[in-house]
Amino acid sequence: MSTQVVQQPDEETVFAALRTFLTEVLPAGTTVLQARQNRTPPPRGMLVLMAPLHRQPIGTGSTHYGAQSCTLLRQEQLATQISLFGTDAADAAQTVLTLWRDVWSTTFFTNLVAQQQDMPRITPLYADNAECLPYINAQQQYEPHWQLTLHSQLTFSITLPAATATTATVHSVAADRL
Repeated sequence: MSTQVVQQPDEETVFAALRTFLTEVLPAGTTVLQARQNRTPPPRGMLVLMAPLHRQPIGTGSTHYGAQSCTLLRQEQLATQISLFGTDAADAAQTVLTLWRDVWSTTFFTNLVAQQQDMPRITPLYADNAECLPYINAQQQYEPHWQLTLHSQLTFSITLPAATATTATVHSVAADRL
């Protein structure tokens, strides 16, 4: 018997939503990529890399039963490292930090879900302060590099098919008395 398991949101969808936020608030022309990609040359101009740090449960899960399925829900906290490279990296890091800590970002993600139903419901929680870190490029030159961590909450779900019965037949069977 094969079971169809559906997990939501997947990592690709979460990073698509985060990328949409970053491209909205950063200067036009900023390249935003998911980090840890091998053999990818850096683009010209400002570069932003997103890297998942951890996902951890922050509450007790719940289970919801439907006519044909069973859905397990769990609230979790997602920590995402944002690395910014380029001459405007310091200002861009402060922009991201300020907006993530403001109700503006919560409204942004609410509107994003309303416009694109496949986007996950991300709720910004807080952001760690931005730090300037040393970065030496391939030409052995120092470049501006700022980094911060964005913390958000999302609901993770797994949907499984549920065994259901539409009718039941009851037969009485005589049993020995004790």
